[in-house]
Amino acid sequence: MIVRWRKDQEYFIVRLYQDLVGDWILSQSWGDCLSDESGISHTVLPSYQEARRLLRTIAREQRLRGYRHEDRSEVQLGFDFG
Repeated sequence: MIVRWRKDQEYFIVRLYQDLVGDWILSQSWGDCLSDESGISHTVLPSYQEARRLLRTIAREQRLRGYRHEDRSEVQLGFDFG
């Protein structure tokens, strides 16, 4: 899952995915399109529910900071490694 927010030239992107050992990873990246300022962080979570809870908290924080949610359709590729 990929969720994007924008405020003027600033962006904030969250990616939520499950790794090959079953942990849920929430990656956050942010920056300014007009400068080289950017950052990234990764948080390992024990369950999908915990990951969604953190994503809801992040969404609330972004709204309070004046960011707007950007709708984009994403193509999710499914692979069966089993």
